[in-house]
Amino acid sequence: MKELDVRIALHEFIKSQLIKEQPDSLIIDELGLIEGSFRVDVAVINDRLHGFEIKSPSDNLLRLPAQQKNYSKIFDKMTIVCADRYVAQAVDMIPKWWGLVSVSVRDGMPYLNEIWPSRQNMDVNPFHICQLLWREEALAVMKEHGMDYGFRTKGRRYMWKAMAKELPLDTIRKSVKQKLSTRIGWR
Repeated sequence: MKELDVRIALHEFIKSQLIKEQPDSLIIDELGLIEGSFRVDVAVINDRLHGFEIKSPSDNLLRLPAQQKNYSKIFDKMTIVCADRYVAQAVDMIPKWWGLVSVSVRDGMPYLNEIWPSRQNMDVNPFHICQLLWREEALAVMKEHGMDYGFRTKGRRYMWKAMAKELPLDTIRKSVKQKLSTRIGWR
């Protein structure tokens, strides 16, 4: 079983299980985080940010501690989707609010079994969520909220800091979803 097989099955799982209530949700593969220093395998963006990290049978869990530390700054919910052989090890490594889905093979196809669902992360960092925006997108958000004066020539880090400080978290989430849904040419 390859990661691509797991990814395809995960997309189906997400569509059938998680976004029934919010059909306008975005599903993004390989979303860059923290200025591109990390990539989450799959992100679901709606009124909340939900990340999915895949650990297929050919993977290992060596990067998981750093990944979980950084993903916890951004995602409201996070789920590890791991091969059966990693489940016991993952349980000891992930925060309690992360969801856990095991992957096995059934009838020659990947089979996803949700062991427990993810719960709300109470420690998201608005600055790191703002980092999902490109400079022009951040400036547009600031303009929409009357915050662009003095920032038109500044770098994106200044904008991210200002937005994180001044805007409510739900406003930041909505803005990120809106900008990502209209983004063109980002690969």
